[in-house]
Order: sequence, then structure tokens, then C-alpha cells
Amino acid sequence: MEDPYPYPPVEADRIDPLSGEGDGETAPYLIYGWRRTTYAFADPDKDYGGHLVQWIPMGYMVLRHAQKVAVYRDGEGVREWPVPRGEPLVNPSRSPSGDPSYDAVSSGSAASHAAWQRTACGYLVMTRSVPDRRPQDPYDRAEAMAMAAEASRAEGLAALWYVYRAENWH
Repeated sequence: MEDPYPYPPVEADRIDPLSGEGDGETAPYLIYGWRRTTYAFADPDKDYGGHLVQWIPMGYMVLRHAQKVAVYRDGEGVREWPVPRGEPLVNPSRSPSGDPSYDAVSSGSAASHAAWQRTACGYLVMTRSVPDRRPQDPYDRAEAMAMAAEASRAEGLAALWYVYRAENWH
């Protein structure tokens, strides 16, 4: 895995993305940009006095914002967190009533925009060697948990993240 983007810029705010210990009660967050991530961090709304572009250079990629769901070590669950940032935010398998992300996709470019966001979001499994393996159904929590457990058997440690937002970064 490539070195993380230097975000958050304050080193004391950085958390090991695979750690299951010492992260407090709130699940850590992470930003994926292509095959590289930021460091994990505890407060997604913290203002570091600049724009994200200062730490993640713009290019032809999609930034995916994620929240940690679980950590596995040698096939066993170490820790789990709830996903309060809208699990699932853009689930393609169902259309919950009253969800504005579905109400807005009635036609044209809004529909294609929502479609690429649905494919960019969902669960990702991270290990030291591979930053983002996706389950066959990226919105199936049980499949994703099983995949994370299996990845940790092979590599010792794995974290499961839920991507709740995606944005063009170019």
C-alpha cells in the first residue's frame, strides 16, 4: 500500500487505519483517493484551516469518504462500530421512501450521477497490502464482514470500512 496522504495534517490527529484499539467510542474516518488513503481520523468535521486539496492533490480520481465498521485479527472480530453516517447511503438494491438521494434521480444527468455514486459507495476491506477489496455486493454487510474475517486470516489484520460519500476530484 502506498504511503497515506498527509491528512489530517496534525500528526497527533492521525489514527492507524487498521487499529482496533484506542480509537474511542466514535468510529474513525478515512478518505480513499484511487489506490491511496489518508490516515484515519476521529473528527470528519474538524477544520484544519485549509481546503482538502492542500493534502490530497486533485487529479482524475474519485474521493471516497468512509467510516470504520469493524477490525479483524486472524479471523476473529476485534471490534465493531455502528455506522451512523447513513448506512447504506446509496443502496442500489432498495429505494427507501423519503430518501432524497432517490427522490432526486427521476431523470437525466441526476440519474447517471446517482448511479456512479452508488457504485463508488459501499463496504471496503482494507489490509496492509491491499487498501480496498470490495465484496461482490458492496452493500451486503454480512458478506463484507465475512470477507474482512477471511482477509485477516490470510494477512493477520483487516479493517472493514463503509464508504458513505463519493465526489469527483478533478
